[in-house]
Amino acid sequence: MTERELRRTALVIPPTGRAVLCIWAAAAGLFLAPFAFWQSIPAGAVFCLLWAMLTALLRARACSYAAVLGEHTLTIYAGITFPVRRVVPRRAVTGVQQFRSPLLRLAGATVLVISAPGARVLVPAVPATQAAALACALAEDAP
Repeated sequence: MTERELRRTALVIPPTGRAVLCIWAAAAGLFLAPFAFWQSIPAGAVFCLLWAMLTALLRARACSYAAVLGEHTLTIYAGITFPVRRVVPRRAVTGVQQFRSPLLRLAGATVLVISAPGARVLVPAVPATQAAALACALAEDAP
């Protein structure tokens, strides 16, 4: 994927990437659930219900996530009720890191961490080819 093709499309989290994010959240809940059940059965049930709602909200937020590469900026859109837009100038990007867990490899996705002065932007679970093209485009502009 070239930079020109990347500029014409927005990076969105695909269904497999959203599934990975939900699995990570559910795994954390499974780790913490015994501590809630240790207090009492109703407390554990309430915890599991609240954690399931939190995981559903995470999935909904992941559906609203988009990253758009412009000629001079990288714009991140996220949020449902309170949409947030973060604009990072491309020339201000000081570093781009790519992380892939075994689960992300199976899903064909990558997590990008973009560093700029005063900001650290997380681009979660985007397709690996688009993430590599975005990292290359931002690295070209880095000082």
